[in-house]
Amino acid sequence: MALPIGDVMEKSARHAPAAPPLLSSPGVVQAPTIELGELLHQYQLELSLIAGASRAASTRPVQWVHVSELEDPAPFLTPRTVLLTTGARFGSMQSDQDAGDYIQRLVDAGVTALGVAVGLHWDRVPALVVSACDRLGLPLFRVPYDTAFIEIVQTAARLLEAKARDRDIWSLESQRAVANASLHRDGLGAAVREAASRLGHWVCVTDRFGRVVEFAPERERPEFPVDWVRREARRLIERGVSAGRIETESGTGMQLQSLGRQGHVLGVLAIEERGVPDSAERALHGLVAALATVQLEHRSGIRSAQAVLRDAIVELLLSGQLPLAERLSAGALARFPQGPIVVVRYGVPDHLDPTFAEDLQSLDAGSPGLFTATTDANPLIVAESRHLPAIRRLFTSHDLPAGISDRVGLAQFGDALIQAELALDRATSSSVHAPVEYAPAMHEGVIHLLDAHPEARRRAELLLAPMRHHDDRHHDHIEEALTAWLSHHGQTSAASTHLGLHRHTLKARVQTASQLLQLDLDSPDTRAELWAALRLTARTPD
Repeated sequence: MALPIGDVMEKSARHAPAAPPLLSSPGVVQAPTIELGELLHQYQLELSLIAGASRAASTRPVQWVHVSELEDPAPFLTPRTVLLTTGARFGSMQSDQDAGDYIQRLVDAGVTALGVAVGLHWDRVPALVVSACDRLGLPLFRVPYDTAFIEIVQTAARLLEAKARDRDIWSLESQRAVANASLHRDGLGAAVREAASRLGHWVCVTDRFGRVVEFAPERERPEFPVDWVRREARRLIERGVSAGRIETESGTGMQLQSLGRQGHVLGVLAIEERGVPDSAERALHGLVAALATVQLEHRSGIRSAQAVLRDAIVELLLSGQLPLAERLSAGALARFPQGPIVVVRYGVPDHLDPTFAEDLQSLDAGSPGLFTATTDANPLIVAESRHLPAIRRLFTSHDLPAGISDRVGLAQFGDALIQAELALDRATSSSVHAPVEYAPAMHEGVIHLLDAHPEARRRAELLLAPMRHHDDRHHDHIEEALTAWLSHHGQTSAASTHLGLHRHTLKARVQTASQLLQLDLDSPDTRAELWAALRLTARTPD
């Protein structure tokens, strides 16, 4: 097994400098690390920490051991490296400034610690180096003459190999535990809880709107940044990115990964991070993402089946088969509506705020006696009347028009649906960005709606003005004849009988109306427009 230890020369050769190590990409952990204290506490090496000692010194990570006698080895070093040297170049240091510059370059390169051998070039580590390490906080340990550098390298290799083996074992055990947890009844929740326990920090699964579906551990929920996670999850999906990492200035952050497939994103997996995860943790992240995708696909399939059942329940209610609809609801609804109900019709605009779907889903999931469905490809809500305030708040907060029926029993569901559609038409035609409740006046039809608009009355008067001007000037009855003729669907005989005129007289008057108005009375659109104009100007037939 290849280990990430720098190329070295055996110190018993004696302390010759080694070639520079292979460089790793910054910020990417390619292998496990050990703590500096583990290396220093190997009694057979007899290493002594003589400077840079602090409470955190023993926990500093070690990934590389490298030997160099260069005056400036920093360009050839990578982070988490322990540098070994015999101090052959220390003689050129004439001041604290020289020693400080040397140590500062090591600190900037991310060196974990410096080991200086004694007995070859120096009987003791130069005081300038000791002082600089203390001042800059770099751990400095003394290597006795009888301890070869190769022994330190081999010891570090054994410790790193053991750590890698331990991480492999941890990875396999963790993946097995999470996979077994996913087989439970609450598969996704159990898998998330097991993963959070193994990783030691929170794990969260959201839906495609950023709403939290599963979270663990519960003890961390009070401190869980739910708004931050929701915002970043939505942003990830909107950008069409499969994964991303968000990090704060303190180094904490979270790993985000979309769940589902291209063009059909089901949600986002968010995992708290403190630093860059190693390969064992990344493998567990991948397994949790795969299991979460399967579970969300399964839930999506169940929701699709429930949607079909809900639509079937609506069809049964429309056909009056209430007992069968109630029996079918056992597999699709939290509770079948009881008592007085309302039906709500609403339209879905092209650019709908995605939070509406989230809020509607939350209302549906948390309100027994309320359910959403579709009929004739249009959405609707069926709810017990006690949910009406929450429904009003939902549509008002999103500025969406909706029609709400009167409170009726389930046996009058069909009537309630018609009422909701009439109310929605009123809301849409009057540009009301809020729910409109049904009122009996809505049955008065289109002409009643036009009557509420002064512009409609003005245009009707302009349309009829030539005919009325003729009647007033010649004391004729062209408008009366036209009104009777239209009211009898263009049947001359019936209209002439109603007015007590000869049918040829009525026919002549209708032709005169056509000439005065310059309209083709054979057109259904023209007849409808003339009838509406006559009704709006209050000159209806007796």
